[in-house]
Formats: sequence, structure tokens, C-alpha cells
Amino acid sequence: MAILARAHAVRARGIQTVSMVVGEPDFPTPAPIVHAAQQALSSGQQHYTDAIGNQALRQAIAQDYADRDGLTIDPSRIAVTAGASAALLLTIGAILNPGDEVLIADPGYPCNRQFIAAMGGIPKPIVVSPENHFAPTAEQVVAAWGPKTKALLLASPANPTGCLLPLEQARAIDQVVRARGGWFIADEIYLRLCFEEQPKSLLQFGEHIISINSFSKTYSMTGWRLGWMVAPAPLIEAVERLAQNLFISPASLPQQAALAAFTPQTRAIVETYRQAYAEQAAYVLPRLAQMGLSVPAKPDGAFYAYCDVSAVTEDSYALCLQACDELGVLLAPGRDFSDHQAERYLRVSFPKPISVLSEGLDRLAGYFLGRKARQIDSSV
Repeated sequence: MAILARAHAVRARGIQTVSMVVGEPDFPTPAPIVHAAQQALSSGQQHYTDAIGNQALRQAIAQDYADRDGLTIDPSRIAVTAGASAALLLTIGAILNPGDEVLIADPGYPCNRQFIAAMGGIPKPIVVSPENHFAPTAEQVVAAWGPKTKALLLASPANPTGCLLPLEQARAIDQVVRARGGWFIADEIYLRLCFEEQPKSLLQFGEHIISINSFSKTYSMTGWRLGWMVAPAPLIEAVERLAQNLFISPASLPQQAALAAFTPQTRAIVETYRQAYAEQAAYVLPRLAQMGLSVPAKPDGAFYAYCDVSAVTEDSYALCLQACDELGVLLAPGRDFSDHQAERYLRVSFPKPISVLSEGLDRLAGYFLGRKARQIDSSV
């Protein structure tokens, strides 16, 4: 957020910024979804829905799991929420008592820590490394699990790394969590945006899994604020009671629009988006490497590159500030995602046209080239 605030001052100086900081699709919401919203507005039927979403949308989500993953999900196990953030808050609120711990990956999505703390819980990081594709091992989960641990929250693909949790590794972790009577919460908001492998939801492990998902990333609907969760039926009952008190219901218009997300027309559009993200990754990663910004674990999906910048700086935050102030290039420092070796990492978010990415990377390349030249001059 500090980078975004500084960007306003940079633009005030007349510098056009190139944002590679926010994790948001650059594509518009698919036209069938927009058209469905327009029709819904014209109907005049904008009232409260059930606290866990309208039945038609929950049935459509269940059918999507059947179509894509071959999974039979009872719609009663689905709660529609005001984005994945609300789904996580409701989940954590339903399962935690004050002082309970939730294991999370470090690096990871920064808001997860705040969600846990807001509900009286204690986030307990597991440091993950590029050697293990930025994913915890079952052995790490065993070592971190304590008497107050209630759950494990993992994203796959993950933010900020884009790394997918390997299936057998996930299965081993699930067995560890189940043996201890805990909850396995799978954040799968980037699941449908994998570049090559098209994995199935971890719901395949059984009805005990809690899966968090969203329309934001897959369907370019970040501003619509609509997500969902799948959980055991008894937990959904607790989530519904919380949702009734906290939110009353998700907004009705996005729910009506989202029914069009599962049509063949929308699926075809979203597939072109997924292919574009893969092409953007294929363009960005080699260019970063040429500058000395290595990506130690190649992303499997989403639209992020988590770069090791230790070859060019000892302080990634200072580098991000310089890139913003001097170049108008906005990047996310590692300290936004991690407490461990954060100074050696930064995140590049690349859901942009290649022409925009090229401009931003050209500016960075010129900066590093000029800095090397200055170092050579000073040593002569």
C-alpha cells in the first residue's frame, strides 16, 4: 500500500507509471456476465438472498465441480460470500476459539494473518523455501502442530509465488491434519488459472476439506466482490449463522450475474484469459532473469513471479521505492508477504498486455544497466 500511495506523487510529476504491484486481472468481466447483470437490474428483483447465497448459484457452483473435477458436491455444503475474504473470515470465525493457532505458509497472502488475528486466533507461520516449491512438507506440518493448533491454511496456486501444492504432498499433509483432528483450509482462488497442469480441487480428498474460492481472479470480477466456500454441512450451518449477523446476505446483483459464469460462452472467454496469463509468464520470467532477478521456483499458475533480488540489492523494499520514485514502475516488496528473508524478495504481478510489461521491464533493465555502469566507473 505504501508503494501505491507513493505512485500518486510520481504521477503528479508527470511520470506515467507501470503497475506490476496489484494482483488483479487486466481483462474485463466477460460479456455474458455483464449482460446477465444488466438483465437482472432491469428485472427490479434486487432483494436480500439467503445468508449463504441464492440456491440457483449454489447449484451452478456444484455443477461446475461435477463438470470440471468429477466431484459430487451437495449445494447445501456451499456458502456464497462477499468475496473470498468473507469466506475466510466466516470460516475462521466458525472454527476458532480465542488463542487457537492456524498454521500458514510464509511467504503468503498478507491478509490471512489479519483475518486470523481479527477472530482471536494466532497465525503460526511455516517458513517455506524454493527448494520445496514454496510449499510446506508434511514433516514441517507435524513439527509446527501444537496443542493449540486448530487448522492449516494453504493456497494452491499460492500468492505471491504462483506455486502449486503437489497432489501427493497435499495428500500427506491432509493425513497429518486429519490425524490431529484439525481443519485443512484450501485457498483455491487461482485453481483454474494454472498454465499447464489443470489440477482438480483438493475437495477430492473428501467432505472434510474446506475450500475457499472466488469469482474475482478466474472471471475478472474483482470489483463485484463475490466468492464461495465448500465445507462440511455442520460447518456451513455455523457459517450461515455468522453470515446472517455480519453481512445479512451477499449482494443479489453479483449473484444473478455470476450465474452466467458457468455457460459455455463464458468458459471459452475465460480460457483465453488463462492462456494469456501463461503467455505473459513465458515473456516475463526470462526477462527478469536477464536482469539478475531470478525466480527460484517457477510459477505454475496465477499471475505472479516471486523474485530473488539478492544479486542486485540487500533491501528489496528500498529497491521497490526506487523503482517507483525514479522509474514509475510499481512492484511489491517481499516484506508484504513474509517475515523470513523478506529483504531478498519482491513480487512482480504480470496480468498486463505484453506491450505494458515490455515498457515496465525495459525501464527496470535500463536502471540496472545504468547502475552497473556507475559501479564500474566508481571502481576505475
